[in-house]
Formats: sequence, C-alpha cells, structure tokens
Amino acid sequence: MIPIHISPGQYVLSTEPIPFERRSYGRPRVKIAVYTIALNEAANAERWANSAVDADYRIVADTGSTDDTVERLTAAGVTVYRIAVRPWRFDDARNAAMALIPPDVDVCCTMDMDRFLEPGWRPKLEAVWAPETTALYCQTVYRSSVDDPAPLRSWPAKNFHHRWRYRFRRPVHEALVFSGETEVAASSSDIVMVEVQDLAKPTRSSYLPLMEVAHREDPDDSQICFWLGRDLMWANQHERAVPLLERYLALPTSKWAEERSEAMRYIARMQRQERLTWLDKARMEAPHRREIWLDLAEEFHGRADWLNLFWAATNGIEKTHRTGSYLDDANCWGFRLYDLGAIASWRLNAMDRAVEWGRAALELDTRNQRLKDNLDFFIRRKEELRASA
Repeated sequence: MIPIHISPGQYVLSTEPIPFERRSYGRPRVKIAVYTIALNEAANAERWANSAVDADYRIVADTGSTDDTVERLTAAGVTVYRIAVRPWRFDDARNAAMALIPPDVDVCCTMDMDRFLEPGWRPKLEAVWAPETTALYCQTVYRSSVDDPAPLRSWPAKNFHHRWRYRFRRPVHEALVFSGETEVAASSSDIVMVEVQDLAKPTRSSYLPLMEVAHREDPDDSQICFWLGRDLMWANQHERAVPLLERYLALPTSKWAEERSEAMRYIARMQRQERLTWLDKARMEAPHRREIWLDLAEEFHGRADWLNLFWAATNGIEKTHRTGSYLDDANCWGFRLYDLGAIASWRLNAMDRAVEWGRAALELDTRNQRLKDNLDFFIRRKEELRASA
C-alpha cells in the first residue's frame, strides 16, 4: 500500500498514453482496470474483489477506513492505496483513484464497493469495445439483497471508459465527463453491474453541503438544481426548494420528461394552494407514469370529487409498466390506486367496478381490515341495488 496525500486539484500524474490502435497485439486484447474509492467497506470488500477478478488490475483508493477494508482487499489481491482528500469531495477522490491506474490500461471500469459485476463481463466487454470507443454503458441493476434476483429498478450507466481524457466533475453526484473532441459511446445490456440496497449506510441528507457547493460552482447544472431542490424538500426547507426546482424546469438542459414531472410533483407537495395546477402540469409532462395519477387521485379524494377521482384512478391503473428509472415509486404499485378507484366507483354507483377494484386492492394487502370491510360493503351494496332493480 502506497500512502498518497492530495490537495484539491492535485492528482498523481501518469505517463503519456499509448494509443490503443498502436498496441502490438493482433486482435487487441484490451487491458482493463476496475477501480474505486472506499471507506469502511469491509462487508463488501471480498464480493467486489471477486467480481472484478478477471480484470488486469483491481485498484482501490481507501480514504480512511477504520475497519478491516484494506486488509480484506489486500488479501483478495487488490492493489490498495491510502489517500487523504481535504476538504472532502467525491470528484477529487475519484480522480485521484483514476490517476493511480497504470498507463498501459485501455479500459477503466468505475465500480463502487456496494456493486459487483455478474460473471462473464470481460468477454462481453471485449466483444463490443472497438478501437474508437471511448466509453461504454452497461446495465446497472438495483436489488434489495444479493440473494434476491428480482430487480427493484435498472438503468444504463457509463461505468466503462477509456483510460485517457476522462475526469469526474461535481463534488457529489459526480459525473464522468469527456474532455476530448468526440466521445464515442457503446452500450451492452449483457454486461450487468449489480448494486445492492444498503439501508445501514448514512442518509444522503449528509450530501446537502456538497450539493450546495456544486450549485455555487455551476448554477446552470440542471441535475444539481433538481437533486438539491429535492433534498431540500426532504429537509423541510421548502422556501429554498421551490425556487431551485422552478429554476431546474426553466433551464434549457432540463429535457427528461419523467424527471421534469417529478419536479412538478415535488412543487405540488410544497405549494398547497397551487397543488392541483402543478399536478396537472406533471400529468401533461409524463402521462405514462403511474405516480402522477396516484397523486391526482389522492387530491381528488381529498376534495370529494368522485368523477375526477374515478378518472385519475382509471388512468393510473391502466399504467401497468414501470419506467425502470430511479424515479419509480414502489408505493404507487401497491393497493392504493385500486382502493381509491373502488371508493370512487361506489360513490358513482358503479358497483361492479367497485367490487372488482376493491378485491384487487385487498389482494395487494391481504391483512388490511379496512379493505376487507370495504369489499364486504361493496358486495352487499351491489346485491342491494340488484335486488331493488
């Protein structure tokens, strides 16, 4: 282990790159380095190391672990450097780790310690990486545990990149950016990187100060505007959150409809008097998302607007596919939309639908006594109406 101390903007310098196309092998066998930073990751160390064992280099920059992370990684054959980054920034730490990668490497894989690569990743990478490739998007899958194969969500992520002309930007929520003329990105959904949910880790609210720094450094960064506004909402700092989310929506780089609709949902939560206006904007922005329909349904239920509640519940229930993005809300796929739809149906005397949706709600939460009582009531009411017809 080599101790390295850096100050902001200073990194270990490597020698000049050897261009990929001038390497002396036939069908080029790319040299690959998997690297990351680590702090008290003993629970994940062996899994990370074992999943990356097919790499030519496995490199970890440890930023001050007090557990046995370093010892576990070293025992697994990983090259570990101890570094200190003051003041702390994730981009400085990751750039320092990247600078420790040997100059003969063609492809770098940035992989956090709570992630692991599924077997067979290397031949799949070599099959799609061409001499002109500068980056590759693999499929990142988020799971509740290592043993549960069901993904909570998945998305493509730029986790593989060329050794040269890449750096991380932003002190938190860091982005991998290319400084060359033309970035040539490939993709492979067959290369899977798994991230395991870890509820024991500190909340991301601790990132707020770093996001404040990121926003000061680049006020026009739409992603930071969104994330900072969202986290300020979670911290109940609504008077600061709303202007940031409104700024996000006004920026020309704010183009992803699903994220824009999410920002509108957040504003609706914080601005009660304009709630319905913002929810309707969110609906028009991304009508394919079930989340907005549940929000509308809750609003109409609170207003006792049964016809519009029926409309919102119907549209929401018809949305049967999750987007797969990090914005998906698991709560929207439970019993609540069916529950609200059944209530609206009862109020409108559409008892066949009330029974159908009441039963669907109960199937999704079988221990809910209120849902059981509601379904029994709907069935009785249906029979009463039939008998009186």
